[in-house]
Amino acid sequence: MTAVVVVLSAVLGACSTLPQRGQVVMRDVSFPLRDFRMPSGLRVVVEQDTRAPVVAVVALVGTGGSSDPVGKEGLAHVVEHLAFRSRHAGSPSVWTRLEDVGAGQFNAFTSLDHTLYQTLAPKESLAALLKMEGQRMSAPLAGVTPEVFAVEREVVRNELRQRNETGYVGQVFSWMHAAAYPAEHPYSRPIIGTHESLTALALADAQRFARNHYRPDNITLVIAGDVDLAAVEAVLMQNLPPAWVGTGAPLAVGTRMPQVTEPPLKAASPSIPEFKASVGSPELYLSWVLPRSFDEASAIHDFVRVNLNRNLQGAMRNDGDIAGIGTQVVAGTRSSLLVVRVALTTGEHPRKSADKVLDQVHETWTQTINAGAVLGREFDFQSMRRNVITGMVLESEDLMARTVRRAELTHFMLDVRGYTRSQMALMTIDGGKVTDFAYKWLQRDRARIILVRPGESAGVSVAAPPPLPVEYSTLTAEQRITPSMLTALSAPVQTLKLDNGMEVLLAPRPGLPVVRVGAVLGGGSTYGARAGAAALADYGSFRESWFEGHASHWGLHVWDSMRRDHQRIEVSGTAGNVGNMLAMLSEQLSTTRTSLDAVKYLQEQVVPWRRAVDAHPEVRAERELMKALYGAHAYSRDATGEEMAQVTWDEVQSWIGDVYRPANTVVVIAGEFDVKTVEPLVREYLGGWKHGPATAVSVPAAPSLPEPSAKARTLVTPRPGASQGHLQLACRLPTATPEAEARYSLMAELVSAYAFNELRSQQGASYGFSASTWLARGGASHLVVEGVVDAQRMAEGAKSVQAMLSNFATNVDERELSRARTRLLARQAVSYISSEAWVQALLDARVRGFPPESLAQRPAHLQAVTSAALKQEFDGCLKRLVVGVVADEGQARTALQALSVP
Repeated sequence: MTAVVVVLSAVLGACSTLPQRGQVVMRDVSFPLRDFRMPSGLRVVVEQDTRAPVVAVVALVGTGGSSDPVGKEGLAHVVEHLAFRSRHAGSPSVWTRLEDVGAGQFNAFTSLDHTLYQTLAPKESLAALLKMEGQRMSAPLAGVTPEVFAVEREVVRNELRQRNETGYVGQVFSWMHAAAYPAEHPYSRPIIGTHESLTALALADAQRFARNHYRPDNITLVIAGDVDLAAVEAVLMQNLPPAWVGTGAPLAVGTRMPQVTEPPLKAASPSIPEFKASVGSPELYLSWVLPRSFDEASAIHDFVRVNLNRNLQGAMRNDGDIAGIGTQVVAGTRSSLLVVRVALTTGEHPRKSADKVLDQVHETWTQTINAGAVLGREFDFQSMRRNVITGMVLESEDLMARTVRRAELTHFMLDVRGYTRSQMALMTIDGGKVTDFAYKWLQRDRARIILVRPGESAGVSVAAPPPLPVEYSTLTAEQRITPSMLTALSAPVQTLKLDNGMEVLLAPRPGLPVVRVGAVLGGGSTYGARAGAAALADYGSFRESWFEGHASHWGLHVWDSMRRDHQRIEVSGTAGNVGNMLAMLSEQLSTTRTSLDAVKYLQEQVVPWRRAVDAHPEVRAERELMKALYGAHAYSRDATGEEMAQVTWDEVQSWIGDVYRPANTVVVIAGEFDVKTVEPLVREYLGGWKHGPATAVSVPAAPSLPEPSAKARTLVTPRPGASQGHLQLACRLPTATPEAEARYSLMAELVSAYAFNELRSQQGASYGFSASTWLARGGASHLVVEGVVDAQRMAEGAKSVQAMLSNFATNVDERELSRARTRLLARQAVSYISSEAWVQALLDARVRGFPPESLAQRPAHLQAVTSAALKQEFDGCLKRLVVGVVADEGQARTALQALSVP
């Protein structure tokens, strides 16, 4: 057993006032480690990070979709699902035990070559988590019955109908891989399986698969967070199964990376294969097979992806049918796949659109032989390099993302230093290596292309399995709530009120040398006299002056988004560049403009795409739901492409001039900084912005609640031939306050748990059902319960959800309320580790009109909520209910007929 220290290398630059262009400034960071190589072959890595009283536990199993037997694709993924259902030594299921130990976040995913289980929990839960994880890994299917298997297989079948864990709609991920790889290659087969392969699976297959692959020598366990490195060995020995620790010398584990030379290629199709899925508009997918991931050489993949993401937008200017472009790398041990996703407006000429993208890919790497071009390309490379390296540092602030990455690299490289080696490789890549790589791997004839049009992918219907019994925990609330759950949000927040009317919140969070700055401007997409002006401002506004530099000069990452009630701008980077962030943000806020040319371009390029998206059933359904909830109120607005087409440049510019004023802006700065150093910078840069009235834009009054009704209002949006139906049950809630927000959050948590258990865990009718609340400026708020259900079981699903709301209106069980409260406290305790989380939470509070201290008061508000108060809220909700269904019209009508009168 050895101990090592991993250092995130710093890119340093001396600075007097603000760092000069090209200087990314931060201190070095170290994460002390202990590396345990067990005699059984199990690898355990423990990393200390004391920023918050939280621990992350990641278990990586070296098997994924590529290990599935032929004809039984999806088996590894089904085993992953079943592992949450396992029971050990008479205990409740792993899912229930995770909740009992206070796990605020837990999930799993199955990839090409590995399955990964991840958990975030209060540090007090570490011993219980290790015991449970050791049992789950050593016996992932313990206590799983044929009935449980049948239900969970239906859950996966619904996931296949809905989406893949990659985030792509339907079977897109599988179609891409089938287009890129020869049929005999393991990557050509679908990770999630097909309806036919899932039907072929039996519990005996899953048991055999688990015995073969869930072995200690095929698993890496990584623990990170507030851990005592000196005491952790005893905790491991006391809680891991003795057989998984073993005795004697550590087992020598062979290489886990296949011996491959060049990735296999299949001949490119002269035509573009077409598929149908639930997409808003046609989408092109271009993919290139790259060398494998999970080694030092694969660091170059990040450079390629980031550079393409920056440069492919040029294709939009050359083809009016291209509405958006994004890139992603799908990692594998045999090869990787670079994917370019292209949103189209009509899809009338997919070959032409694909060629325009390929032209832009080629132009990105073409070397022009003249001094100016060479210097320009080197400048671009250095900018990209700063961006990628800063991204690496920012990722390290996310405890779970860092733990997952460490687990992957340690497992496949068989070296705990793999994480550091990968970072160092990233920092030493030069422009020549990137260009050579692109010329070899990103040639036009290597691109594999598919087209996905709006529609429904094929599915099959099977008999519903019998429902399973409900499972309850036996623990009391006092046994589940830990001290760190109640103190996670108690960090100090300082408020500055600048002379120009701007409010600035300072939330210093020492631990990692990163800072995030976020700004909100009241207004949003529903604000303004002219519908569509805000949407065009969102697409077509730009920063007019650049005296303070570009984000690329310091590797800063910038985001912006338009919400219904506000606009949000965020910038993050290394702590030494906080002054640059403030100077840039100030310049952006004070010089945001649009132009006649920009508006004309949007009218020609974006508006047609918006018109196409407007026709998508889900978009229409969401628009109708908001109208039903808010009537004539501004929040019912959602500008259509048709409305955007009528907006003039003067109206867009007028909207920007009205919204962009200091008194309408709140800024939050969170991360590692010295308040005494940052406050003068805030006053100099943000305080120097003078524009507009000394007040915020008008806040919409909270709309009055609808009159009570004994019958729900129903909305039907047809989707002919749909294999699933999207159910939404929503209701307006009384004006939001911090105390009311706690009640509304508990309502959503109770409903989510009940619907998840009823429709997924017991019936297998849905991949997942959830509930959420929306709170806006002025106090407007509503609850929405939604999920996607097997089309054949729509009526059953609708009836179950309505019955659930009716039950809560008459009885809120104290046990379930206690569990819901504990889940929220646990989630809260593990969520506020990063500067991003603090910025988002404080901005949300101020948008809603809540004081900054409401964040620290939230645990007390949650604990003060009574079952009587919740019954009253549910009763009011039931009397203001709106039910929306997106499905085949006949099945939708049948589902609505099944709803009883409340």
